[in-house]
Amino acid sequence: MKVRRGKISILALLIVTVVTIFLVFLELNSKTYVEAPYYREKIAAAELTRQCFYAVRAALDNNEVAIDRINDPNETGLIGVQYSQITTERGDLTAKLTSTNPNFAALIVQYAKTARVRKHDTVAISFTGSFPALNIAVLSVVKTLGLEPIIITSVSSSMWGANRPGFTYLDMERTLRERGLIPFRTQSASIGGEDDVGRGLSPQGREMIMSAIVRNGVAMVEGTRIEETITQRRALYTGTIKLFINVGGGAAALLGADIPSGFIAPRQIHTGRGLIAQFSRAGIPVVNLSDINHLAQTHNLPIAPIPMPQVGKGSLYFEYRYSVGQAVLYLAILCIVLFVFLKFDIDYYLKRR
Repeated sequence: MKVRRGKISILALLIVTVVTIFLVFLELNSKTYVEAPYYREKIAAAELTRQCFYAVRAALDNNEVAIDRINDPNETGLIGVQYSQITTERGDLTAKLTSTNPNFAALIVQYAKTARVRKHDTVAISFTGSFPALNIAVLSVVKTLGLEPIIITSVSSSMWGANRPGFTYLDMERTLRERGLIPFRTQSASIGGEDDVGRGLSPQGREMIMSAIVRNGVAMVEGTRIEETITQRRALYTGTIKLFINVGGGAAALLGADIPSGFIAPRQIHTGRGLIAQFSRAGIPVVNLSDINHLAQTHNLPIAPIPMPQVGKGSLYFEYRYSVGQAVLYLAILCIVLFVFLKFDIDYYLKRR
């Protein structure tokens, strides 16, 4: 058979085009709303986080601590005051309000699964008092996934965090433990603040933090320079660490490097003296929960939501998927149509020759 010269008939091209468009239309409309990976773990962790939030609020009520309904419109009790003796620096109220969404626990589950942690794996955790809601979400995930945490906390807080001297993050943690919600506790604690040694706080503020550490039965991370506190912290993270989680802007974690928010793959950070850089260079994955509004926008979580979002809503729990089986079927149909029309067109041409 000679190579054909001339154009394929317009009718054949038109029919094939219409069939193709129709099959593409069918495939695009075949998407279904299905549960996202790790749906059950996400629901369990977020629901536990919500219960913990209620427990913190109840503890404040029992101690007759007033809730600022203007700056804490959902009345969570997880938004502190603007200024106190243990407040270290300015804080973004919008970010603090965003962090009180219990569905952040679902995001943390997703990060932990990305890091491939398994039940009974050891995770190193660095908290500050600045984002108590996220601290609680992390603990809820650790309990849900059956992980073994080593927790070190910088007790001081930026504005609007756990900066009530009589009810610090350590007090919140003890409340959750006493209520039987979270079995874990901070192993050691530092004052926090600039250089992790309380620089920038008044002597009275530093004394208040040390009193909180003592009344909660937590060991003290001491030092006069940040290099000393980092060394002590690193020594406390013993065993085979499978994941490092940092919440907030603690100097000991972030020192000396521009650290992105979210999941950080092993060996992604090449410079810096802080704990994140050290763990990353050692080949350990990191979850860095900072720049909270950016994390929320990236994962379709609302900014400073009012009212509190329901657990289990959003793209962290459900996603659209297209039918692979239908796509293969439609591709086979299209191939058959092309074969039939091309054969018909060639036979017609040959007869005319």
